[in-house]
Amino acid sequence: MGNRSGKGLITIIVLGVFIILAVVPWFFVVTNLFGIELFTGSDENGDDGYYDELPPYISQPEQEIEDELEDDYTEIPEEVIEEPEPPEEEDDTPQTANDPIANVEMIVNPFSSEHNDIHRELNSIASEHNAVGVGLVAFNGSTGEFYTFEFGFADRENGRRVSVDTQFRVASLTKLVTAIAVMTLVDDELIDLDTDISTYFGFEVRNAHFPGTPITARMLLQHTSSIFDSGAFQVSRDRGSSESVRLLLERGTSFRRNEPGSNFEYTNFGYSVLSALAERVSGKTIDTLAREVIFEPLGIDAAFVAENLYDAENIAVIYNDRHGITRSIESQLNVRETGTPGHDLHLAQGNLYITLLDYARILAMLGNGGSIDGVRILSTAAVREMHITDVEGLAYEQGLATRFSFGDFIPGEGFFWHTGSAYGTFAQYVYNLDRNQGVVVVTTGASISRLPNGMIDICSEMSRIALGLFGYANVDPNDETEYENGDDDE
Repeated sequence: MGNRSGKGLITIIVLGVFIILAVVPWFFVVTNLFGIELFTGSDENGDDGYYDELPPYISQPEQEIEDELEDDYTEIPEEVIEEPEPPEEEDDTPQTANDPIANVEMIVNPFSSEHNDIHRELNSIASEHNAVGVGLVAFNGSTGEFYTFEFGFADRENGRRVSVDTQFRVASLTKLVTAIAVMTLVDDELIDLDTDISTYFGFEVRNAHFPGTPITARMLLQHTSSIFDSGAFQVSRDRGSSESVRLLLERGTSFRRNEPGSNFEYTNFGYSVLSALAERVSGKTIDTLAREVIFEPLGIDAAFVAENLYDAENIAVIYNDRHGITRSIESQLNVRETGTPGHDLHLAQGNLYITLLDYARILAMLGNGGSIDGVRILSTAAVREMHITDVEGLAYEQGLATRFSFGDFIPGEGFFWHTGSAYGTFAQYVYNLDRNQGVVVVTTGASISRLPNGMIDICSEMSRIALGLFGYANVDPNDETEYENGDDDE
């Protein structure tokens, strides 16, 4: 009996050892295979489990694994994990009102090379009016054709003749460029043409005789704001830029007794206010603004301050009708800007320096709905707005910085135009918006007379001759009537 029990005990022990040896390894294999965790609890001291660190064959918690994978993912260089972009699909979106953008190759020729008859007539007119210097460009913006004419001297004392590179101070032709700069801000929704300008200035701008009537940017552009060229504004010319637009407005002496928006009165100071408004909302001087939104995009060397030109050596001296120097190159270069918005009172209305070829390109840009040479400057809507003429009671129709006449320049034809005169410079542009054809001309030292509608005689005569190039009839509807006009367009 005792032997049996002893043998039985030995048998049980042998079987137990066998079972342990056979089962335990498989247990660890199975737990490792299925990720069964052992000893992962925390003791009262916060130690993470039974082991100081988990054996390599025991899985870490699932969240820790995900964190490691995320870290590895962010460390992979972007170009390795970046999926290739799908090929661009062709844009079949309908064209907007701003399309297409003109990309016509520019062709520049002097009149003398192909049209000697026109060249001779232009020379004759310049001589008859005793001009010291004349520059003229006729353009067809639709075809990219620009024809140039130069006569006389840009600097007679030093024998420098007028050339296609001559930088003219174009007097009140400046106003159109100022208006274009303002209209870029309208396109950007920084200015609304019919909002009270007090909103932008941060101080109240009111005609004391009509305190309830706001003054708007549209009124400034149309010369209907009731702001006029007061004595205080004129005196400020001699003081340089010591007075600000705000000071002159708050003084209240620069307002007529006309309700804003009701009457036309040509005003240079109104364009000073307009320039100050543009400077206020853009945070840039008018020269910097125009350079960024007009000149640089079109590759134009132009400036409201002569010393800011890249090619200041080609500035034209200004002569009066007795051929005396009224503005030397030195005096023109001495006109500086303060750099303070609202303090440069005599730039935006008449102090633009530009070649006539570049000015003609700006006109061609308008004729093409706001773009030229693949570059858009204005929306087509802004261009249309500029050419709406709804000011009554004038010998011409007034738009935003431009005028319109039908039949009194060339019979049966309508042209937008503007004049400029200051210190002996006489300037004028005329262009047919629909055909995108026109002329810009500047003279110095010429005799002056004006037509009944205010156009300048010498400039109109030369423009009619030049437009003959595009098939316009060379007929003077005024029968050489001379008319002195009191407007002093700076």
